[in-house]
Amino acid sequence: MSNKKLFLSLIYSSIAIIILVSLGTWQLERLRWKTNILSSMKLSLSMPPIKISSEIIENINKYSYRRIALTGNYLNDNYLTIYSKVLNKKVGKHLVVPFKTQYGTILVNRGFIPKDFNIINENKSGLVKINGIVKFQQKINYFTPKNNIYKNEWYYININDVSDYLSAPLLNFYIVEENNIEEKYPVGSQYNINIPNDHLQYAITWFSLALALSIFMNIFWRKNVS
Repeated sequence: MSNKKLFLSLIYSSIAIIILVSLGTWQLERLRWKTNILSSMKLSLSMPPIKISSEIIENINKYSYRRIALTGNYLNDNYLTIYSKVLNKKVGKHLVVPFKTQYGTILVNRGFIPKDFNIINENKSGLVKINGIVKFQQKINYFTPKNNIYKNEWYYININDVSDYLSAPLLNFYIVEENNIEEKYPVGSQYNINIPNDHLQYAITWFSLALALSIFMNIFWRKNVS
């Protein structure tokens, strides 16, 4: 092999190794970031619920996944359902109902209901107290269908979409109601903190590829310069 080709091979391989190491380092940063998020979520969920207040509303971004206590009225006539959901191998939906408080109207995900659940007969009425966790507008993946507010078809919670559908203002967060063991349905506490954290595996993969390429280039170099 000519010196020029050998030199170019070394340059391209070095660039590839730098890229692989950079990707591995980035994955380690992502690992640290996600580990901190998961730890914060678990800590928030372990704390007792706090009573909603004007101060909490003003600083709601600090209270993600925090348990919170609300008092108000369900606006049962304006319920909607998010589908399709599965719980214990049963297909159904999530029941979402606006909840009017003295601080404004908040969407509440009351939990899972089977597809044959009679929502009208089972909805709570009057002044009620509930506990739930604070969540914000959902991020969706590529495969999730878009909401169709004209057909009342919902696949995820988008507060702006629901506000347009109801023609009513909503606060910029929603609540996942905690499960009430006295009720068969809805099944509350429909949140998931078992978020995959595979960044260490990805980092090991990138670093391993960089090491393998380094070994290969070392062998290749020795063979062609000897």
